Amino acid sequence: MKTKIRNFVTLVLLSAASLTMLFGSPATQPSGNAQAEPDVSLPGMFSTSSDSAGMRTRADAALPSVRYASHVDLNQPGVTLEPVDARSLTLEPNQVGINRSVDVSPNTRAQKFVNPDGSQIIVLTIKSSNASGIGVHFRNFSLADGEEVYVYGTATDSIVFGPFTEKGPWGSGEFWSGTVDGDTAVIEFYKKADENGQGFEIFEISHILAELDWRLRSNEPDILNCEVDASCYNDPEKNAVARILFNNNGTFLCTGTLVNDLAQDGTPYFLTANHCVNSQAVAQTVEAYWFYQTTSCNSGVLRTWVHSPPGANLLATQASNDFSFLRLQTTPPGGAWFSGWTSTAQSAGASVFGLHHPDGYIPPSINSYLRRSSGSIMDTNFNCLGLVDGYEITWASGSTEPGSSGSGLFTSNAHYLVGALSCGPAPPTCNSPWASYSKFANFYPQIRQYIYSGAPSAPIASPATFVTSQSFRANWRSVNGATGYTLDVATNNSFTNYVAGYHNLNVGNALSHSVAGLSPSTTYYYRVRAYNGTGTSGNSNIVSVTTLPPTGRPVVITNPASLIMSHSATLNGAVYPHGLSTTVYFQYGRTISYGSRTPNQIKTGTNYQNVTANISGLTAHTTYHFRIVGTNTAGIRYGTDRTFTTRSF
Repeated sequence: MKTKIRNFVTLVLLSAASLTMLFGSPATQPSGNAQAEPDVSLPGMFSTSSDSAGMRTRADAALPSVRYASHVDLNQPGVTLEPVDARSLTLEPNQVGINRSVDVSPNTRAQKFVNPDGSQIIVLTIKSSNASGIGVHFRNFSLADGEEVYVYGTATDSIVFGPFTEKGPWGSGEFWSGTVDGDTAVIEFYKKADENGQGFEIFEISHILAELDWRLRSNEPDILNCEVDASCYNDPEKNAVARILFNNNGTFLCTGTLVNDLAQDGTPYFLTANHCVNSQAVAQTVEAYWFYQTTSCNSGVLRTWVHSPPGANLLATQASNDFSFLRLQTTPPGGAWFSGWTSTAQSAGASVFGLHHPDGYIPPSINSYLRRSSGSIMDTNFNCLGLVDGYEITWASGSTEPGSSGSGLFTSNAHYLVGALSCGPAPPTCNSPWASYSKFANFYPQIRQYIYSGAPSAPIASPATFVTSQSFRANWRSVNGATGYTLDVATNNSFTNYVAGYHNLNVGNALSHSVAGLSPSTTYYYRVRAYNGTGTSGNSNIVSVTTLPPTGRPVVITNPASLIMSHSATLNGAVYPHGLSTTVYFQYGRTISYGSRTPNQIKTGTNYQNVTANISGLTAHTTYHFRIVGTNTAGIRYGTDRTFTTRSF
């Protein structure tokens, strides 16, 4: 009997049609695998980044409760779900968790702390008894400017996800937080005074099953005793492999591999299986665990791993070739390896090896640390369930099993990536083990535009800033090798109704552009492309932005202080009067109670204006807090708190 290493799951959690930050549909093609292009190969490379892949812990995250010295009781009861009855569960292969319904909002049995500046810290706890991990699914997430939400566990070294702001990381108001260890998730909400953000709802959580519960309902055996520790080999590709956790009406595990591109610019392209990640909705929930390996050969001790937060863009996918090609939203950690690859089809008898995470564990569990299998290609036209024309591998050492799905196959001589794991025997075995991989050569034409084009990679568009009734500033990240960018703005997310003058607008080598002449209270969409002398990239993600009504409360921004001396400084900010005469000033002092303020300034108009104020009489070598405040007949608004430290004598 043959089986997918993880069965295809047809249900999805998020409707892609409901997203307001959208990606273009992933590339697909018919099941034919004709390749008219010449074969090419590309070596791998190490990441020189010092990035932590977005991972932060409570020790290095600037949580509001720490900033305001709030005494949060993480053991105070909030919402508690009873233990799961594992005997009632039916789990799919590689499923390690379930989703559980809850009904939680900022008013649900929360701890509330009122800060001296009038802002609040609202802390919620959700306990899913006996879970080994827990994640939070938000919807109707809509915060006012400057408000933040964080999610973390109760352990002192817990991973922290956030800050989540505005409508969340996808601009849709719906997203998963990421998975924290243990059975309790802490949701910390920093709410500003006199703001009218809608807050959020939590309607379900993920419950990662404890091993005893998982084993009780799983038909999968323990990890095979013939598996080989990858740390016994010096393959640099070890650091290209990540254990991935994702949610598809339940929590599942697979494996995937970083892929290098022609520009060698560190773009986080990532290969896994279609039967693991098969839609943009699922891709948005993908979390990666990097360096999930032992410290040395057969040490039985994990090295320090990195857990990156969820989020990926599904660029191309196909069931018949059983591959999915992603672009992760976070930069891989320093020391990661971007795998080399070849589009050359491999011959029978070729020596190969695989790197994978077997079974159903994530750090800090030791069990599923990286393994290495080695063998040779026996069949180059192998069909296995939905996979067409794949490689059949016979293992001489090691094996593959559930959890390994999507992992890479490499040539033993040049260490080129040539496939992704699709199928294997059920149950997995050490007795004449085999596996089936999709062919990189077959799906290469679908991903060539990303990894072997002289054109730059597609940019990542960022949320709009300086939004007014009639304009906003579109923003995007820089792309290596780009000499310029083009911008589209439309009134629909299919980009058939362009705003006049904003169809393929060349904005030069800039990372933002002001879009003007718009209508109040209207939703617009923008996307960008990068270009150079060789060609133009594909489209970025799509960002939505809604212009403000004709009049309303002012919008204020606190900017860094300048001209800081021993006894004086200049405070800076910006204000959008919102069509009404607006009084603006700064509050400042040694604490967030402030205590002092600058004289009133009057601003009018429908554009953002700089505001400055000189203050004196300060104490040398002292830290001061400050923020901008704007008020008009529609209401008052406070800027975010900033600090500066005066010079010593």
